[in-house]
Amino acid sequence: MKKLFSLFGALAVVLITAWFLFYLYERYRFVITDNAYQYADVVNVSTEDVSGYVIKTYKKEFEEVKKGDPLFKVDDSTLKRELLSLKSKRDSLVKRRERLKIQLTRIKKQLPEKVKAQKFRLKAYEKELSALKENYKEALVKYKTAVKTAKAFLFSAKEAFLASKVNLERMRKKYQRYKNLYRRRVISAEQFESVKAAYYSALSQFKNAKANLESAKGRLREAEAFVHTVNGLREKVESAKDEIKVLRASLKVAEEELKRIEELEKSIEELSYQINSLNYRISKLELLVSHTLVTSPIDGLVAKRWKQAGDFVSPGLPVYSIYDPAKFYVLAWIDESSIAYVKPGNKVFVELETCSGSYIGRVTSVGTAAGSVFALIPRDTSQGEYVKVTQRVPVKIKVFNVPLECIKPGTNVTVKIVKG
Repeated sequence: MKKLFSLFGALAVVLITAWFLFYLYERYRFVITDNAYQYADVVNVSTEDVSGYVIKTYKKEFEEVKKGDPLFKVDDSTLKRELLSLKSKRDSLVKRRERLKIQLTRIKKQLPEKVKAQKFRLKAYEKELSALKENYKEALVKYKTAVKTAKAFLFSAKEAFLASKVNLERMRKKYQRYKNLYRRRVISAEQFESVKAAYYSALSQFKNAKANLESAKGRLREAEAFVHTVNGLREKVESAKDEIKVLRASLKVAEEELKRIEELEKSIEELSYQINSLNYRISKLELLVSHTLVTSPIDGLVAKRWKQAGDFVSPGLPVYSIYDPAKFYVLAWIDESSIAYVKPGNKVFVELETCSGSYIGRVTSVGTAAGSVFALIPRDTSQGEYVKVTQRVPVKIKVFNVPLECIKPGTNVTVKIVKG
């Protein structure tokens, strides 16, 4: 029995010695710590610039998501109503602007030609009026002169007619007396023929005077008839004056309408500014509406769903937390006394609490400051109170070929870093 106990004692000593030697070997070869944790870059997903009530969530906690998959939807009914109102207002302004453009095009095309044509017509009528005035003056002078001459000629013809009539009557009586005397043989034939010749001469003069009187009357009628030509010319002058007044008034209106071109251009410019402003607001609202459906920014797993349908959300408040298992890493805190042995690229043996077995990793980066530097309440040793506390430096480790089910950010890890 004693031999058996001695054997067990010797075996125990050997095992303890072997364990101690192995412990020393590991501490010599590796930098070992169990102050390590699984980490992954967690992305908190919230609305970018929209506030409102969540009307639907699409993913459950711990569910796999792909980049671009919808995560949740915020109520966009108010935004859509405002968007519809702005679009209606914009369409109304666009139609109004198009009408003004058509009007402006028509005015630009028609008014200058109209003004030019009216100026040409006005100039022509003014020239015609000037010619008509000259013709009227000449005709009036001609009329007055002709009437005056005709009246003078008529007066002379009347005087001659009356004289010839008196002379004819005197000669007719003389002729009758001498004719009776001749029949009674009181006078000679020569005396009778002389009186007869004088009578016929007076008759001829009377006829000529009568003819001249009729001619003078006709000439006066012709002269007085010329008044119609004068009156016609006067009417044409007045008509031309009236037409010129109308043309000048029309030209003034057309020239005033030309000012509308500038007014229309300003109105179109103002409408374009309003439309551009509405388009900007519409584009912003459309962007906001598109932002009410929030999608996953990465491939990964849902770590946490913070909100449910019916909850109110605003920008910055997370609704989902997602991490990408492909970017999983281990963060180990190494004592400051051992950090000198740790270099980027060092091989690491990683033991996860979530899975059995050891996994190979590599040191990707070594921290440049101890964790205490970033503590919310750093330790104050300025008053002389000092107790040495070993500080730890963070070391980031990339682990390879870890099954997805073993990746649990926040869980404990033991790492053995091969000293470099």
